[in-house]
Amino acid sequence: MFFFCLVSDSIASEPNAPEISDVSLTINGGHLFLSFRLINGMPGKMEELVKSGVPVRYIFNVTIKKKGLLWDDELKSMELRRTIRFDNLRNRYFLHFDYPSTKLISIEKLKRAKKFLFNVQDLKLISMKRLEKGEKYTIEIKARSEKGESSLPFSRLVKMFTSFGFSSKTYEFEFTL
Repeated sequence: MFFFCLVSDSIASEPNAPEISDVSLTINGGHLFLSFRLINGMPGKMEELVKSGVPVRYIFNVTIKKKGLLWDDELKSMELRRTIRFDNLRNRYFLHFDYPSTKLISIEKLKRAKKFLFNVQDLKLISMKRLEKGEKYTIEIKARSEKGESSLPFSRLVKMFTSFGFSSKTYEFEFTL
């Protein structure tokens, strides 16, 4: 099956601002799949906080809409949550994924952990039966981070004295089947 895809890549105002990149769509087994990655997902002091044991949650919001004359019809919206936590005793990073299935992964190196956290591969987006040939559709992807629940002593001080988290610009593209 052939479809046309227009991609409008927004450029972030900050040089190392987190942004969605490498977006691709594939069709397999009657479903539309989405892949993308987040670049610069640990800006500023966030990497140091993660290494100190503060859990960080990454939330990816993905929405597909059918373009309309006056407004767009939302066909599906999903939220992917991924959390990273460093365990000082075991000297390992623990990654928790909750969509599309719950997984817990243990990794020794932060560089490798970032690959798992920031790369979303073959996310089953929608059944092709719900999409009509010749119609225009929009996919929006946005990433944000927030402090996860912590059992560390003084974790409230970390929240009070640091600006924590980010929200990327919405990555939006339009395609026609």
